[in-house]
Amino acid sequence: MKNIKLMFVAALCGTGLSTFAEIVIKPVRTPSVSTNRPGIIVPGPDGGGITYEQKQQVIELLDGDVLKGTFVGFDSEGGAKWRHPAVKTDIEFMTDSLSKISLFPRPYSGAPGDNTRVELVTGEELSGELLEMNNRHLILKAWYSRNTLRIPREKILAIRPATAEAGVIYEGPTGMEGWKSQGGGIRNVQVPVVPGGGRFLNGPVKGLRQPLPGAGLPGAGGAPAIDPITGLPTAPRWQYSNESFVATRSSSLIGRKMKLTDKVNVEFDLNWRGNFNLGISVFADKFDAYSGNSYMVGFSPNDCYLMRMANNVQNNLGRASYQDLRGKTKARISVRINKEAGTIALVLNNRVVKEWEDNAGFAGKGENVSFVLLQNTYVKVSNIRVSQWDGKLPSGEGSKKEGKDLLVMSSAGSLSGELLGILDGKVRFKAAFSPEPLEMTLDTVARINLADAELEKPKLGLGDVRVTFSNGGQFTFLIENWGADRVTGLSTVLGQVEFQPGAFSMLEFNLTKKEGSGSADPFDDF
Repeated sequence: MKNIKLMFVAALCGTGLSTFAEIVIKPVRTPSVSTNRPGIIVPGPDGGGITYEQKQQVIELLDGDVLKGTFVGFDSEGGAKWRHPAVKTDIEFMTDSLSKISLFPRPYSGAPGDNTRVELVTGEELSGELLEMNNRHLILKAWYSRNTLRIPREKILAIRPATAEAGVIYEGPTGMEGWKSQGGGIRNVQVPVVPGGGRFLNGPVKGLRQPLPGAGLPGAGGAPAIDPITGLPTAPRWQYSNESFVATRSSSLIGRKMKLTDKVNVEFDLNWRGNFNLGISVFADKFDAYSGNSYMVGFSPNDCYLMRMANNVQNNLGRASYQDLRGKTKARISVRINKEAGTIALVLNNRVVKEWEDNAGFAGKGENVSFVLLQNTYVKVSNIRVSQWDGKLPSGEGSKKEGKDLLVMSSAGSLSGELLGILDGKVRFKAAFSPEPLEMTLDTVARINLADAELEKPKLGLGDVRVTFSNGGQFTFLIENWGADRVTGLSTVLGQVEFQPGAFSMLEFNLTKKEGSGSADPFDDF
């Protein structure tokens, strides 16, 4: 972390000489009694008039300089105004020097109905209460906006209604509570070599094969620490950041115990950079993917395999190749297990790429679900949802049928057809098999994929700022002014916007510069 240095010249009267002095503002610890002058006082999102003083925040510049303090305000012409306890007057930073501002708003805890998620074709996400959807717009009542948001239908990729049905076993993550994480904990494992992945070598433990330290990891400088007992490179644990788990080193494992049913669906969003090799351990009786009794589905951008573990003995039940993830950096992953039938299926973006059957009897004897990173790379796991499953797999036609919407029910199963509209908490849907429109309550729907909607690379404009909401999700717009009680700006999706300042946990500036320099990183928040 660099210090911000201020230079000044003091003229010495009568000497004709000048002396150069340097003030170094070093990062300071927050004192037990705050010496900060009051910064922005942010109204509570419930509008009840309750206010609180923001905690000390952090501003980061493009050159890497970092300074703690209080964010006072921003406008597109003057830049960012910053307050520091060691400086008498507010500091003004030019807009083109800013990289990121980290804020610490009060966490929002609203009604369950406020948590409907609207995924945009740009990869961004908005949340709120879904009031209505017609053939032109979706109308969203958002706690962070002073006005209802009208989202054009053609800009919507999918809708995830707020649900609390009995079939959901786990949804998150919202933090590390309940999860266990460890690094360098994999022992005696034969990891299949991934085509195009990192190099492997035999480790000091008999039969062990591990990626070489730093293989496939951009910018991995130097050798990692060595475990004094096994002689293996140690690995950092998975870490929590912005409703996601992030890992970068091989052998990192994170998991928890869940009340798994006989038929269960473990699904999540995965982001990655470069090649990756990830394992999903299910029904494990130990917090270790390679001992005890369990199954592990391993997959990469090119292929997948299923490893059976019974009484500490490993057996590979077969692998399959595919091209679903080539050239991509994000996917929705689903592992569906049927204990009675002894089957495990891997589903990528709602397409079944492989289903295995264990004729020797179901080996899993526990309730642990874990994620194991098997190759040095950058991966992010988010939107984890573990639920009861009806045993039915998607058809081989993919996540959408051409020209048709897809409605995924909370109780599992899906319908293809046409979404006619949503109003007063009810969905009207014209299914292919029914002559009359179907009507159902919104809380029985897990997800709606809109016909022919595809992810597209967002078009960044000069001055656009990417914001991260305090309750998850990101959005990009041009901020015109940030004041004590409102944030105004212009969005290519929503038009003129007016948000609450307490809605955001992070602001990212100069996106076009970062993109042009190749420094844009989807894991920058980690």
